[in-house]
Amino acid sequence: MFIMSEDWWATKVRITCESKHGVCEHDVGDSYVIEHVQDYVKGLCSGIQDPARPYAVYCALGMPSWEGDDKSIYRIHCISKLGTVWRLERIPEEE
Repeated sequence: MFIMSEDWWATKVRITCESKHGVCEHDVGDSYVIEHVQDYVKGLCSGIQDPARPYAVYCALGMPSWEGDDKSIYRIHCISKLGTVWRLERIPEEE
């Protein structure tokens, strides 16, 4: 069970490229901060930006993921079959 805070919508989420399997403008290690879960992130392509939106909300809410090694993060793939894998994680308030 998770506990949702009243201001979850103001929680920042970091999205980082973890692996690259084909041609893409992003490189492994590229990292962006989603300041607000529904914001457009400058520099992040639409091939991951739109698919990441619901998972950014889940991270902000603190909902556990399916990841066996760390339930606090989400790993998702961009829309390209040979694209990139991205890690989404909640940024603690003090950062």
